[in-house]
Amino acid sequence: MEFITSRDEMQNIDSFSIQQIGIPGIVLMEKAAMAMEEEIVRRFPNPVSVVVVTERGNNGGDGLALGRLLMARGYAVSFYEIGGVPRVTESYAIQRNILENLGVKFLDRLPKAPADLWIDAVFGVGLKREVQGIQKQVLEEMNQREGYKIAVDVPSGVDGSTGRILGCGFQADLTITFGLNKVGLVLYPGASFAGEVVVKDIGFPGEAVEHVSPAILTYTKEDLKKLPERNAWSNKGTYGRVLLIAGSKNMSGAAFLSGSGAYKSGSGLVRIFTCEENRVILQSQLPEAIMTTYSSENEAMKQLTEAIRWATVIGIGPGIGQSQLAKEMLKKVLAESDRPLVVDADGINCLASLRGEKDPEIEQLYENYKGKMILTPHLKEMSRLNGKTVDQIKDNLLETARETADSSHIYVLKDARTIVSDGTLPTYINMSGNHGMSVGGSGDVLTGIICGFLAGGLEPLSAARLGVYCHGLSGDAAAEEKGYYGLMAGDLINHLYQIIH
Repeated sequence: MEFITSRDEMQNIDSFSIQQIGIPGIVLMEKAAMAMEEEIVRRFPNPVSVVVVTERGNNGGDGLALGRLLMARGYAVSFYEIGGVPRVTESYAIQRNILENLGVKFLDRLPKAPADLWIDAVFGVGLKREVQGIQKQVLEEMNQREGYKIAVDVPSGVDGSTGRILGCGFQADLTITFGLNKVGLVLYPGASFAGEVVVKDIGFPGEAVEHVSPAILTYTKEDLKKLPERNAWSNKGTYGRVLLIAGSKNMSGAAFLSGSGAYKSGSGLVRIFTCEENRVILQSQLPEAIMTTYSSENEAMKQLTEAIRWATVIGIGPGIGQSQLAKEMLKKVLAESDRPLVVDADGINCLASLRGEKDPEIEQLYENYKGKMILTPHLKEMSRLNGKTVDQIKDNLLETARETADSSHIYVLKDARTIVSDGTLPTYINMSGNHGMSVGGSGDVLTGIICGFLAGGLEPLSAARLGVYCHGLSGDAAAEEKGYYGLMAGDLINHLYQIIH
């Protein structure tokens, strides 16, 4: 597990380290410079030409210290201070004075000559306002220059807390950030300006991080240890019974993908509840699954009661459509089950539709569901649920997930960075996965994985977080083998074994 910080949290960690722990700020600045030097020398072992562009704050001081270290290694370094900020910080003044004592002459404008490396040390994580005037002009000109672009801590113009672009942003190939990752480097569009992100330890004490207690976390491969344990003395009943209400006429694939995901993530038994038209194809594709099929609404509702009682975990939604039968099945599950429940895809659309129809029961059934519920909407589905536009949700992913979720309803808000929240802190941001997974059926696989982890005994919040994380890792493994183009949902299932042992 790793924390991801907002602008204010990172500044508080820095302040606590200096004022309460007693680490001089100039020491942290030198360590930041050495960390960047290490990363640059690793990539460019032979001296190259470098232009360091700064403002007069501490981010600029980091840049000056870096330039000095690179000069000592024989790199040809030029320094340009924009000078659009009237106040000079103490640490920046110290670093500039050192360079002047070494005989360095600062440029009075951005050099026209080409350079191999362009270092953005203009604003960093503290920026809150729109970039304007000469600073905007310089950043835009740097973006047009040939050469490798490196941002110090956070690309200038990126809001460190949201990832929004404040007027304009420096387009980095590499961002070297300090201590902990930043929200603005993780969420889009900031992530697309950051390029590759490398987090370097510069000595912020654990006590400072603990004192601030960041509100966002992500998982690393160490967290795979949280997966449900497998016991030698066990049988198929040990690992739960997953009921998947999935598929409809001409939509057997969603049932297959979610059922396969549940089995591949460790469920002992998977029962697919679907229409009769899907029986033959699903029995051929997934013979391990128990099949319960229906030919009419009456038959479906009668059999569903028994199936609900049989299950230890229920998933509803993949490929069920939005017919009246689909809506009635959802209502029946909400009314009769007390099991952990995953609501996905058309299950979410049915819920939104019933709300829109002012169904007198639906809000009470949703609010008073007797088990824990995990809902997995993408942005459009969330828009149908909460009435906000997709753009409003996209601009406020964290807030949307937190405000919608509560102790009984966990939300998995799916996007390029998926958010998982039960309304409490810290909120989870997922960092695994890739754009090759933007393909039909990917969400069905996720539903199955989360159901499988629930069946294995994980509590719902952990199952949702780990499900999203492992789903993304599987996509990364598939992309490594097959590339991004042509990646299919079935590939995620086929690569789960590399992640879940």
